[in-house]
Amino acid sequence: MRYLFVVTLLLLSFSCSNSVDEKRIIDSNKFNEFISKKDKTLVYIWTTWCSGCRKSLEETLPKLIQDIKADDYQLLMIAVSKNKEEVDSLVGANGLSSNSYLLDFIGPDKGKFQSVGIRQFLSSNFPNEKIFTGGIPVFFLVSRDKEVLVKKLPHTYDEVMEILE
Repeated sequence: MRYLFVVTLLLLSFSCSNSVDEKRIIDSNKFNEFISKKDKTLVYIWTTWCSGCRKSLEETLPKLIQDIKADDYQLLMIAVSKNKEEVDSLVGANGLSSNSYLLDFIGPDKGKFQSVGIRQFLSSNFPNEKIFTGGIPVFFLVSRDKEVLVKKLPHTYDEVMEILE
C-alpha cells in the first residue's frame, strides 16, 4: 500500500513539473503589466489540441495583427500547454511569436487540468466577470484598466474587425 502511495506521488510530481521557459510563463503581474501598455488588448487563450484554435492561429490572428490599429490595440496569446516546442511551432509558423505566453497550471496537459488553469487565471484577474464558460479558445477584449469590453469575440477575421471598428 505504501509503495502504491509513493509511486502515485512520484508520478504526480513528474506530471506537474514544468519545463517551459520561466520568462514566458504568464501570471497576474505580467498580465497586468502587458495590458497596461495599450488602450485595448485582445486576449486569446488557446490549447494545442483545439482545432478551432489552430484555425484561428492560421487564418484570423495573422491578418488581425496586421490590420488592427497598433496605437490602440495589441494581441496577447496565452497557450495553455506544457509542450513549449509545439506551441512555438504553431505560433512561429504563422508569424505570431511575439506576445506569446504560456499559462502555468497544475497537472498534465489534459483538457480538465487546462480548463481549471484557465478558470483560475481568469477568476483571479477578473473576479466579477464570467469570461470562461468552458469552451476553448477564449477570446476577449480588455482595457488597460482591466475592464472587460467584449467577453466573447468571434473567431473569424471579418467579425472581429467589425466589432473593433
